Amino acid sequence: MMVWSVAVVAILLFGGMGAFAGLAPAACGLAALLVAFVLGKPLTSLLAMALPKDFTGHPLAGWFPESMYFMELVVVLFVFYMIGWGVGFWVRSKIDFWLKHIGTEFQRMTWSYLNHGVGLFIGLVVSTIFILIIATGAYAPGYLSTQTTPNEEGQPWGIRYLNHFCVGMQETGLDKIAARWDRTPRKYFEACDMVGLILNNPSVMYRVKNYAPIYAILDRSEISELLKDDGFNQALQNKAGGWEIFNNGQVLNFMNSGTYTELRELIDLEDFVNYLSTGKTPLFDNYRILGEWELDVNQVILMAKKNKPDITYREMRFLATILDTYFSDAVLRATIDKKLVVREVVSNMADLVDTLSNPAEPKIMPPMPTFTAEQIQQMQQMQQQQGQQMTPAAQQRSAARGGVFSPGRYREALDHNARTQAAMNEVPGAEIQYNDDGSIKVPEAPKIQKTSIKGSWSGDGELYKFTFGDIRMDAIIDGDALMLSTGNVRLYFVRRY
Repeated sequence: MMVWSVAVVAILLFGGMGAFAGLAPAACGLAALLVAFVLGKPLTSLLAMALPKDFTGHPLAGWFPESMYFMELVVVLFVFYMIGWGVGFWVRSKIDFWLKHIGTEFQRMTWSYLNHGVGLFIGLVVSTIFILIIATGAYAPGYLSTQTTPNEEGQPWGIRYLNHFCVGMQETGLDKIAARWDRTPRKYFEACDMVGLILNNPSVMYRVKNYAPIYAILDRSEISELLKDDGFNQALQNKAGGWEIFNNGQVLNFMNSGTYTELRELIDLEDFVNYLSTGKTPLFDNYRILGEWELDVNQVILMAKKNKPDITYREMRFLATILDTYFSDAVLRATIDKKLVVREVVSNMADLVDTLSNPAEPKIMPPMPTFTAEQIQQMQQMQQQQGQQMTPAAQQRSAARGGVFSPGRYREALDHNARTQAAMNEVPGAEIQYNDDGSIKVPEAPKIQKTSIKGSWSGDGELYKFTFGDIRMDAIIDGDALMLSTGNVRLYFVRRY
C-alpha cells in the first residue's frame, strides 16, 4: 500500500537520522522546521518563483491553491530541517566538550542514555509532521485524479502513484485528518464530480452542450474549436483520463480564456451535475423555450387546413411550396440570455409572414421552375423519334403546312409544356429559353439567399412572446412542440434535442 510505503520511508529517514545523530541535531532540525512552518507563506512564494513555470503555471494549479501550498511547504520544511540538522552537529560538539571537561559523571551518563533515544523520538515526530502535510497536500489533487482516471493503463507514474496513495488514505482513515487541514472550497470538489462524470461517461457530452448557460455561448470560438478538436474527442471517447484531457492544447486554450472564467462563476455545479445525471435542471426547467427547434412543414399545412376549412388546393400547394423553398431548413434557437436566432430563412421575413397569413395576395413568390437536363433530353428524344417516323419529304410538307415539325409550332409546343409545368407548380409565367443554335438552354438552378434573423423572447413555462424587429408573435409550448402565431399564421416547430 502506497501510504504505508511513504510512512515507512519517512520513519526510517527521519527516525534514523535522529537516532544516529542524537538529540542535538534532531532538536535543532525540529526547531528549524517549526520556524519554517510559521514563515511558510513567504518561503513557499519564493520557492514557487524558482519552480518551472509548467509546474506552477498550469491552469489546474488554480483549482487547488492550498494543495500547491502544502506541496511547496514540504520542500521548504525539508530544506530547513536539513539546515537545522547540520547546525545541530555544531551544537552537539559544544555539548560534548562541556560534558567532557566540565560535566559530572552523572550528567555524562544521563546524556548518553537520552541522546539517541530522544533523537529517535524527535525523528518520529518530524516524520509524522511530514506524513500529515503530504497527505493534506495530496487530498485535493488526489480527489480529482481518482475521479478522472477510469483506467490507469498508460497513465504517467505520478498519476498512478497519486491514485494509489489517495486510495490508501481512504482505507487507513488518513483522509479524514487531511480533510480537516485542507481548506479547498467545496466548489472544487463539485467540479471534480462534474469532470469525473463526463470523463467516465462520454455519452453525456450532448447534455453538456445543451446546458442552458453553455448553450447560450456555444458559438464562441474557445468552445466551438474545443468541441471540434479530434484529439479531445478521441481522448474523451477512449476514456484516456484527466491527464491527457487537461494537457490537450484546445483544453488549455479554453481554460486560459475569459469564457472559462465566466462559466466558472456562472454555472451552479450542483445543478449542472444533477442535469448531467438525470437530464433535469431545477434552475432552468421552467424556461421550456431554451434549446433548438426546427420547423415541421407538414404540421403547418395540416393545421392551415384545420384552421381554414375553405382553403383551396391551390393555396395549400402554394403554402407548401413557399415553406419548402424558404423555410424548410429554418432552425429557431433560444438561449438563457433571452435571445432568439432563426437560421436559414429569407431576410425579408416580414413579407414571408404576410404571405403565409394571406396566400391569396402573396408578397413573396417561389422561384421560377426549371427543366432538368433529363427532362430536356426526354423532349429531344421524343422529337427525334417522331421525326424518324416520317420521310424527309413528309417532314418538309408538314413544316410547309405549319405542322408539328415547323419551328414555330415546335416552339409553341415547348412553351405550352412550360406553362403546363408552371401551372403544376402553381407558378405562372415560366418559359423555355433557347441557345443561339436553337437548342434548349438549361437554366441555372435559382439561388435563394438565406440568412439568420435575431430577436428576443420573454415569458416562462408554456407561454412566451417573440419579437423580431416589427414582428410580434405569441408562442405556446405543448410537450416537444412549439407553436408560433401572428394573425392567421401558425408555425409549428419540434424540439431538436
